[in-house]
Amino acid sequence: MRTDVVRMPNKRKVIPNGGWGWMVVLGAAITNMTNQSLFATFGLIYGEKLTDMGYGTGSAALVININSMITNFSGLITGPILKRFSSRKVTVLGIFLTSTGMILSSVATNLVELIISYSVFTGLGLGLIMPSTFVAVNEYFTTRKSQAVGLSMAGTGVGQMLIPQVVRFLLDEYGYQGTTLILGALCLNGLPGALFFHPVEWHMKTAEVLDSEKQPLLTKDIQRPQCSSEKTEDDEELFYGKDTENKNCLKRIVDFFNFELLKDWHFLHIVLGLALVYTCTVAFNMLLPFFLQNGVGLTRAQTALCMSLLSGADIISRCTLPVITKCLHISHRTTFLIGSVIWAVFRSILAQQTEYEIIITLCVLCGYIRAATVVTQNLTVSEYCVDHSKIPSAVGLNMVAKGIAVLGVGQLFGWVRDYTQSYIICIHSQSLVMFVVALAWTMDIIITKTCNKFKTEKETTKTLVEF
Repeated sequence: MRTDVVRMPNKRKVIPNGGWGWMVVLGAAITNMTNQSLFATFGLIYGEKLTDMGYGTGSAALVININSMITNFSGLITGPILKRFSSRKVTVLGIFLTSTGMILSSVATNLVELIISYSVFTGLGLGLIMPSTFVAVNEYFTTRKSQAVGLSMAGTGVGQMLIPQVVRFLLDEYGYQGTTLILGALCLNGLPGALFFHPVEWHMKTAEVLDSEKQPLLTKDIQRPQCSSEKTEDDEELFYGKDTENKNCLKRIVDFFNFELLKDWHFLHIVLGLALVYTCTVAFNMLLPFFLQNGVGLTRAQTALCMSLLSGADIISRCTLPVITKCLHISHRTTFLIGSVIWAVFRSILAQQTEYEIIITLCVLCGYIRAATVVTQNLTVSEYCVDHSKIPSAVGLNMVAKGIAVLGVGQLFGWVRDYTQSYIICIHSQSLVMFVVALAWTMDIIITKTCNKFKTEKETTKTLVEF
């Protein structure tokens, strides 16, 4: 007698690629274009104002570094906030804070007032916008996540390409106060983009999936055993201790912030590298207008053109580079590593130039390769985490690490510039830090692959012997 086994399908909620997800990408691009892009043009907006106040590069670095520190330290609370509130609500709050900071900076008359307005308010606003837009896009995409994130961040590149020209025009026509007031109003144009951030549950569809297929609801580009939600008794004792009362209290704190990620040394190594390269990016963006105007002697119009071309190449890269790396099957971490090395080389070459045509060419090259380190920042973190529920906290912890690095190492770059009175030495010191990160990551990748290979061979030999 023959017995037929009938495989019964299960109905599961799945997220269709495309559809409303691309509207979310558009919303993120609009939000980034009108808010995040202002961060890279700090030197152009506030450079002359700080000079008129009697402050140098070190003071400018202090303002931008405190801004970046607050932006990234807010990641400590952004993860838990995104678990409780939707990405749309968090983004809207961030937009209002960013706009408020820009408007308040219009009446700043000294360094302290500029720190309170720009560094605190704008920094906190950007700190809420940055992870919430990423999480919104991340929820909608599985197989084309890198392209979606790249396109959403292309909005920042569009803003960075247009804003320098807008700032130059506004400064010529309305002066510093009028410029910052108008830019504060411009930030509010990100609100329509935030309205596209529908909860993903609104667009989930029911699909029949056979038990034998065992398809996961969401897939990752690269799956790793790290950052999983499984805990052992030894892990819990390491964090909470043996006392039951203290254990319950600490457990709630650790679970709330997902601090168990900090016990993963590979995660910490990745986060440290990301933070240091990010710090070099912030320092270079702040220093570039000063270098072009004071170091090379370019006019405000020529400086704005260089920054616009750099950002234009950045846009092209954000749209094309994810496609290239996907075709070549290159991981996000490897893309970040290679991009950091090439960008450090281009920056150091740029620092040695005085010819306007050569500077323009190098700005284009720097802009294209810069995107490799910007787009893959959060993707490198999410690529490492298998447990999707931990991605907001992992991104938040990465932001905290960047805030610490910017306040420490970033301020050191400003001190190097003031002490040596050389823009060239300051840029070279940033490149050196990026080379050190690349070397450390390369050694870590080689050691990890060697250990995994040895472990696999050992397990295979043991299995054969037992057989």
